[in-house]
Amino acid sequence: MSLRSRVAAGLDGALPAGWYPTWRRAVGLGAPVTARNGVGQLMRTTDVVISAALSPAAVVGLGIADLFASLPFRASGGVVGASATLTSQDTGAGADANRDEAFTQAALLAALVTLPFALVGISLGAEVLRLVGADAASAREGARYLALVSVPMPLGAFAAVSSATLEATGDTKTPTYVSVPASAFNAGASLVFGLGLLGAPRLGIVGIGAASLVAMTARSLVLVAYAHLRGPVRFVRPRDPTIARQIVRIGVPQSAAGVVTAVAVFPFNTLVLQFGTAANAGYQLAWRVYTQVLAPVGSGVGRGASIVVGQRLGERAAASADDTADGVTDDDTPAAPRDEPGVRGEAGLPVARVATALVVLGGGIALVLGGGVALAAGSIARLLAEDPTVAAAATPFVTVLGLSGVLGITNVVASASLDAAGETRVPLASRVIGMFGGYVGVSWGLYELAGWGIEAAYAGQFACYVLMLAVTAWGLVRTDWVGRATAMLDERGSVGSDG
Repeated sequence: MSLRSRVAAGLDGALPAGWYPTWRRAVGLGAPVTARNGVGQLMRTTDVVISAALSPAAVVGLGIADLFASLPFRASGGVVGASATLTSQDTGAGADANRDEAFTQAALLAALVTLPFALVGISLGAEVLRLVGADAASAREGARYLALVSVPMPLGAFAAVSSATLEATGDTKTPTYVSVPASAFNAGASLVFGLGLLGAPRLGIVGIGAASLVAMTARSLVLVAYAHLRGPVRFVRPRDPTIARQIVRIGVPQSAAGVVTAVAVFPFNTLVLQFGTAANAGYQLAWRVYTQVLAPVGSGVGRGASIVVGQRLGERAAASADDTADGVTDDDTPAAPRDEPGVRGEAGLPVARVATALVVLGGGIALVLGGGVALAAGSIARLLAEDPTVAAAATPFVTVLGLSGVLGITNVVASASLDAAGETRVPLASRVIGMFGGYVGVSWGLYELAGWGIEAAYAGQFACYVLMLAVTAWGLVRTDWVGRATAMLDERGSVGSDG
């Protein structure tokens, strides 16, 4: 027996039954997502660095334009999430026809949601950017970039649904194989054409936008074509209004959660600005560390957890229907196909125990990663900030965000189980209470009422993640999210389906 096999056998024997294979599968599914998101963050960082080399107006214009460009994907994000939820459940239940229907309806709906944003970005970019406070030069520069990146938005929404659907069937590698080269091309082309390297024309912010347009279009076409022609799903003629209603029911809270985050950031930024430019620069640097290091890991483990739980819910419902058809009743978790005798596998593990195992996994990864960031906060800040004043201001923010990341990643993984069941109302409540109760409420309350200084911002950040995790944990323990998933599977006819 190899060393790897001995380690695996030791972990399987030491952990509760079924936990190790559950962990292994979730990590295997989530690792490609983490890699893809990390490369995507690097690409966006490259764009910011290039714009800084162009002009202050380009920096401001690109930053504000990117904020607007993110809105359609926040608005359609709920549809994308709903597609993943229904797909993972129907994959587990073997309801292939319903899975194709959900994929098609979600793709069309996501494209329709993003279309108005694309039209505004193409035709009214300068006006929109001036409306949110950009000066004339910044609005002019940002509008040129925004017009280019707005063109492929509806196609990008199609691709986002295609990617999420492939992942929900258990294929997280193909979207990564497509997206990572596209992101690398985007970053390289932005450098070459934005700054005029290697004899290329110096196109400035237009070069950055053109690189994004080409990369997004190519990536989207490949993903959509693969999903339909080679993947496990197909575009079909939409016929079932029940599936459309479920997409909206699941997706609206998810989209609202994204909007809540975007809105709450503004008053928090306003508070940090009270303490000067260095403090704000330190906060932005710390947030970049969070989004580059902690967020990709959280999203990867969370996506793996969501796939595992969603498919397990579908398997559970299908097994329950089979037992009922055979005249067998089971008040506990229905029987599902189990691994070979002698192997303690995840199959047949009650869904609540699967979720528990995954939360423990997420918490353990978060503790190591977030704790490491917090312990190395000073070194990280000095590495990323040339100005000693900014480095000093960034250090406590990095420390707090590292510690908060322990709770944040754990919350992402816990929320993933609820999302996989279609219970997206609890994660929305978690986001609202955390962002407005902690991020905004605690920070501003301590600043205005208790007379705290910048420490109010640190406390608000940490309180945000404490509140979010508390609400999500309550939802996992106290709500019937498993029953909700089973009811929705039955409502759309996926239980007992022959495909």
